[in-house]
Amino acid sequence: MLTYHDSWAYFAPLYGMTVVGAIQPSDFAEPSARELVEIIEQLKAEQVPAIFGSEVFASPVLEQIARETGATYVDDLRDDDLPGQPGDDNHSYFGLMAENLRIMAEALGGDPSIMAAFDTRNVTGADNDVAQNQ
Repeated sequence: MLTYHDSWAYFAPLYGMTVVGAIQPSDFAEPSARELVEIIEQLKAEQVPAIFGSEVFASPVLEQIARETGATYVDDLRDDDLPGQPGDDNHSYFGLMAENLRIMAEALGGDPSIMAAFDTRNVTGADNDVAQNQ
């Protein structure tokens, strides 16, 4: 998969995914024209089905790459905006990561249904509730 930030290269291998590149590497530089051509050629050769962007940072570059390669552009990965509302079970870091994994699995042709059973409650909040009730 292709992502908007190179931080996903740490996450992906844990779930059997390969990141072939990041459009916004850690130095926040835009890719050169040559790098874009190389990325497009690689995505076509590897038949990458989806390109992932952030819900908060629009990326015309990723949109263009998706058009050039025929990949689906998914622009709703979360990196700092928790899902749901404060107090909801999924309004946590675990909820954020579970939602990202669901989005990725679905876009890459996998079955994200296992994520429905994942407990996304905030561990710290749950631990505090238990301690207060004792």
